[in-house]
Amino acid sequence: MKLLAGIVVLFVLAAAIVGPQTLFIVDETQLAIVTRFGEPRRSIKDPGLYVKTPFVDTVRYFDKRILIFDAPPDSLLTEDKKRLVIDVYARGRIFDPLLFFKTVNSESQAASRAIDIISSELRREIALDTQIEVIRETREGIMNRVRDSVNPKLAEFGIETLDVRIKRADFPDTIAESVYARMQAERKRIADRERAEGAERDAEVRADVDRQAAIIRAEAERDAQITRGEGEAEAVRIFAESLGQDPEFYAFQRSLQAYKNFLPESSTTVVLPANSSLFQFLQTPGGEGQFNGAPVPAAVQPPAETALEPLAANYLAGMLGVGARELTLVSSDATEWSDASLGCPKPDTAYAQVVTPGYKVTFEHEGDTYAVHSNDDASYMTSCQ
Repeated sequence: MKLLAGIVVLFVLAAAIVGPQTLFIVDETQLAIVTRFGEPRRSIKDPGLYVKTPFVDTVRYFDKRILIFDAPPDSLLTEDKKRLVIDVYARGRIFDPLLFFKTVNSESQAASRAIDIISSELRREIALDTQIEVIRETREGIMNRVRDSVNPKLAEFGIETLDVRIKRADFPDTIAESVYARMQAERKRIADRERAEGAERDAEVRADVDRQAAIIRAEAERDAQITRGEGEAEAVRIFAESLGQDPEFYAFQRSLQAYKNFLPESSTTVVLPANSSLFQFLQTPGGEGQFNGAPVPAAVQPPAETALEPLAANYLAGMLGVGARELTLVSSDATEWSDASLGCPKPDTAYAQVVTPGYKVTFEHEGDTYAVHSNDDASYMTSCQ
């Protein structure tokens, strides 16, 4: 029994000692090379559990993921003999670990060799283009050409080149300030030109607008003057016709307007000279066309009854908006009015306090009674309705 337990213990101890020397694991991010006394025997690309000869074989692991080969910034000469500071990097992946181990042995050495090759190819490509072309136009093409030329050279080391990128293409520090100054001067020249063109266009538009506005104002003023002149001519014609129909009534109306303009509104009494034309219109005739022994003008003689009534009928018909024949005469009486309002004063209006002879003509229309008041010569009529 004791012998069996001892055997089990020995077996466990042997497994503990020999197991790590026999089995090894390759995960999904790794590639492996099995070497025997330093010489490569086989490569492993797939993850899993593998067996090796204990104490004889050794396993070397490499990164299966993408590797970055970052070259330091370098000053390169362009076709036009100008320098550019280029900062470039490449991305690659180990596709043949056995070839990689035989040629470069380690990732650090692979990065050094790859950077040398990439810098050499980049220098050659930069020398084919001018400085401005590299900065503005051909950068993408340069990167593609460098990648295509580097790929077969790195494949000799078991590395697949995935991409080559220029991080920065800049002017050297010694000339950067002068280059920036020229760029600023160029941009300023362009900006000044744009501003000048804009100011010129602004002046043209403003001048055109001012010209059109002046033309519109002149045409409007011309049309206004024409309209005003036509209106004044029509007013003069109407005044002339009215004056021709009854010159004395026109003179009387103008006299009333003149007194209305210069008399204060609070006046209740007006003193007129005996020879005033307005007074002659407002005075009460004395005798047969006499006033204080002076002959009364023919215009102030009382009209015939047959002439007054049609005038009053026409006035009332115009006020009611009906025909004169639709009115029925009720009465026609001579009377005296206490002031120039003829018995129909208007609010806030002052009238000469003189007795005014006249007539009151009464009409009937559709059951309603209307009265027309006039002075003695029927040159002025009014109605209190």
